[in-house]
Amino acid sequence: MRKWGSQISVALVCAILGFMLTYQFKLLHKQETINVNPYNSADITAEIEQYKKEKDNLNNKVNELEGKVKNYEEAAAGRDDATKNLLKELEDTRILTGTTDVQGEGVIIYLTPNSTIFGGGNEAKITDKHLIYLINELKYAGAEAISINDIRVTGRTGIRISGNSISINGEDRVSPSKRIVIKAIGYKKNLEATLSFPETLADFKGICDVKYETSDNIKIDRYNKPYKFEYAKPVKSQ
Repeated sequence: MRKWGSQISVALVCAILGFMLTYQFKLLHKQETINVNPYNSADITAEIEQYKKEKDNLNNKVNELEGKVKNYEEAAAGRDDATKNLLKELEDTRILTGTTDVQGEGVIIYLTPNSTIFGGGNEAKITDKHLIYLINELKYAGAEAISINDIRVTGRTGIRISGNSISINGEDRVSPSKRIVIKAIGYKKNLEATLSFPETLADFKGICDVKYETSDNIKIDRYNKPYKFEYAKPVKSQ
């Protein structure tokens, strides 16, 4: 009897301790939730809307200033051939760095991930390597401007896996489980010939459905983030 009594006592003590620990964990979790979410959803929504308005105002101001710069450039272009050549070089530089909107003929590629019936989670997905490979093929075929889901690809663009998404330019993200649209401006016959080559899209089989079409008028938006160089400096002539 004493043995059974001691076992029952131990069981009761363990049950009480378990209840106390569970209650403390719930209190801690509640405190963390309160600390992490100091604002309610209405405050957060209002703050987001305010940021959107500020962004739109800044974009309008930028567009206004760029319009003035364009007018100055057009006025200067009518002076002499040297100025015209200088402005042409400036325009080419903007296209090269992706800091201006461009349009022209080219191809549009649609990458649609294959969906499984049961969604086991182990199916193959589009990765950063697939996008890098395809961008490199388009560049080799003479593409002069490229975008991924309307994100401009520049000489400094980095593409890599980041969690469950693909990060582009360090900030923009693309979901590998949704359709990805790649636009490329260039001589459309060369671009189409590269995509039609049997080995070009071989690595995409079983991963996604690839379709592409040529177009005479593709528009690609500019890269809207500032360039900053901290280490690369121009070489001064001796």
